[in-house]
Amino acid sequence: MKPAKVTRIVLACAVLHNMRWMWGEPNPDVQDDLDEQPDVQNFDGPMDGRGVRNRLIEQYFV
Repeated sequence: MKPAKVTRIVLACAVLHNMRWMWGEPNPDVQDDLDEQPDVQNFDGPMDGRGVRNRLIEQYFV
C-alpha cells in the first residue's frame, strides 16, 4: 500500500477509537483463552496429501 493510504487508514481508526470513548461505548470482549491449544496427536500415517487431509478432518471437524 502507498504511505498516503496507510496514513488515512490509521487516521480513520484513531477517529473511530476516539468517538467510541466520547460516546461511552464499552470495550469489545477480548478472548483470553487464545493461548490455550487443544491436545494434538502426532500423525503416524503415510505422508501423502489425502492421508494428512483425512486426519485433519477427523481430528478437528468430526
